[in-house]
Amino acid sequence: MMSQINLNKRKPVWVALSDLFLDTDVTRYYENIVRVCVESDYSPEEIRLILFDEVAPAVSKNLLSVAGEWSGFDKGWLIEEIIRGIRRKKPFFGFLNKWTKTIGIKHYLKEHWSVLEPRIVALRDGA
Repeated sequence: MMSQINLNKRKPVWVALSDLFLDTDVTRYYENIVRVCVESDYSPEEIRLILFDEVAPAVSKNLLSVAGEWSGFDKGWLIEEIIRGIRRKKPFFGFLNKWTKTIGIKHYLKEHWSVLEPRIVALRDGA
């Protein structure tokens, strides 16, 4: 799968979407997330999959931390963590990915995505 991903195209989307996992009011990052997603040529469905399948497994554990990251993830670390998760299916990563898709994080992400997706679509449509 890694050979099919254009990293230069993917990295800004990963970084922007990772802001949803900071230990702060993430709604203040919506504008930037929408802008980066609109500037990418990924469809809303592709962006949703990137969020749920690539970004969430790498950083969702931050939401469970008592003193989680609140100012932004180190970009180098973030990108390497996502790439590592894509390249190899570690047992823990696989568990975390499954957990991300089935429990509280899924609801958390759906809530944010239900706001972000229409904004992305509207900007792309020129509304």
